Amino acid sequence: MEQKATKGDALPSGFLSVRAPRDGRVRWYAVRVPAGRESSFAEDCRRAIGPDLLEDCFVPRYERYTKRQGVWRVETVPMFSGYAFAATRDVRALARAFGRLSFAEQPVGRRGSSYAPLSRDVQAWLEAALDSSRVLRASEGRIEGGVLTVERGPLRGSERIVRKVDRHKRMAYVGLGDGDGEFLLRAGLSVPSKS
Repeated sequence: MEQKATKGDALPSGFLSVRAPRDGRVRWYAVRVPAGRESSFAEDCRRAIGPDLLEDCFVPRYERYTKRQGVWRVETVPMFSGYAFAATRDVRALARAFGRLSFAEQPVGRRGSSYAPLSRDVQAWLEAALDSSRVLRASEGRIEGGVLTVERGPLRGSERIVRKVDRHKRMAYVGLGDGDGEFLLRAGLSVPSKS
C-alpha cells in the first residue's frame, strides 16, 4: 500500500484519527523509520518491548504484479515506504519505551498531548483485509457492463471503495479514510476479462 502523493513525513489526510482514543482498545500507530529499515525496526521493537505494552510491531505489505521478460510475477512490497506500525493500548507508555531505545523513533501525528492512531475505518479495513502475515494478497475479478466484481481475494466485498482499476498494471486503487479526506491505497488486482 503506498500513499498517494505525499511529501516528507506527512501521511495522507484521512489516514490518522482526528481524536485520541479513550476506550482502551488496541490501536495502530504509524512510526516513521528510515526507508529500507522497516522490517528490522519492527523486529527490534518486538524483541526490546514486552507484549504487555506492545501488542505487535509490523510492516504491512501488499502483493503487486510485475512483468519481467514477458512473464507476470507477484512480489510482496511494503505498503508504506518508511513506516512501521505499532499496536498498543497505551501509546504514551509506548512512546516513553521507544525513547529509551538506542534506535529511538516516535509515532507520527500528534493530536494535542497524545499521538493519533490510524482512523478507525482504516484500521478496521486493514485488519479485515490483511492476512496473518500482515500482507494484502492480490485479488482477482472481472468487469461486466462497467461494474467490477471481485471473485477472489481480500478486495472481495470491497468493490464500492475501489476508485480505479488499472488492468494494464493489474492494480486497484482503494479509497480509504474518514471525515478528514480520502487517500488511495494500492492493491494487486488481476482483471483478465472485461465485457
